[in-house]
Amino acid sequence: MRLTIWMGLLLVAVSMIVGPWARAVRGWDRALLGGVEKSKGAVAISLTARTSHAAGPVNGLPPGMVLGYFYDPGNAPGATAMLQHYLSVLTGIIPFWYQISANGMISGSTDPSVLKLAEQHNLWTFALVQNMAGQSVFGRLLNSPTARERAIDNMLTLVEANGYNGINLDWEGIAPQDRHQFTTFVEALATTFHRHGYYVTLSLPAETADQPNNSWTGAYNYRALGKAADLLMIMAYDQHYAGGSPGPIASPSWVKKVLDYTISAVPPSKVVLGIPGYGYDWSGSGTAAALSYSQAESLAKQYGASSSSNHFEYLQNGQVHSVWFENTQSLLNKINLVSGYELRGVALWRLGIEDPKIWNFLQ
Repeated sequence: MRLTIWMGLLLVAVSMIVGPWARAVRGWDRALLGGVEKSKGAVAISLTARTSHAAGPVNGLPPGMVLGYFYDPGNAPGATAMLQHYLSVLTGIIPFWYQISANGMISGSTDPSVLKLAEQHNLWTFALVQNMAGQSVFGRLLNSPTARERAIDNMLTLVEANGYNGINLDWEGIAPQDRHQFTTFVEALATTFHRHGYYVTLSLPAETADQPNNSWTGAYNYRALGKAADLLMIMAYDQHYAGGSPGPIASPSWVKKVLDYTISAVPPSKVVLGIPGYGYDWSGSGTAAALSYSQAESLAKQYGASSSSNHFEYLQNGQVHSVWFENTQSLLNKINLVSGYELRGVALWRLGIEDPKIWNFLQ
């Protein structure tokens, strides 16, 4: 039984109404978030300047894709304005609007005006469906044939009713023991979607090696998932996450290790490099506060620190704070890898929190 969709500002699921979405300790609620001066000698980056290996479309997907995760919460807006301003640069958007439950039902809200704008400018659209129910609850979905079938049916209805090009699964924190079940689910999803002419894309945690028993990445069999899905969007960020120790969000050396492993398992033409627009403010013990680029820049100015690099420290109430964030130069260091590794493109988490000057270098 497919979920019923009301074509207004609200897509109502037949199961549950989503409240505030809580991220696990592994990172922050990315939905709540955000580089500095243009580096001297920098030039515009052409993501289509690559070798013939990835020069053509893959299953109709264009080369040099510039994708943006789209979410515009009231307490951290910015995605809509950024979308409107850079329509000519973007290839597509991935709206972060929907959640799936353990029984395969989908809930969330959609904004038809955003999808209409995307359609008017020929942008690709992939409906992101995330899992925030928790590892044990979500395991019930993957291990229930009835729930899996219902989930696929509901996602197909979601895509058909709203005119999406396909789906994006951002399913994080899956238990390692459900590795096979997740792969099997994606294979079944892809079979159904491809039969109806739709795309299946995945947002996957970054890995530097296949570690089936790893509590965070063990469930993701890159090689098998890369065969089934049309695109793998590798979330190459949270190298140092909010619940851990201070450090770079995504250092170039670490991202290279991630890509080295990824393309050993997946054709580069199916890989999209996920890049972060945000930062973290660590202070002593506890979870770091998430920052947009503009928030990090304001903090640097407030405490007389230099924001010309993507790291600074400041003292507040006797407590040393360590801030790491992403600016234009740090993002360029990663974007430059796209052509070198012959990838399909980039996907920014998320529109509206990044250093806006990065758009001067994308085409």
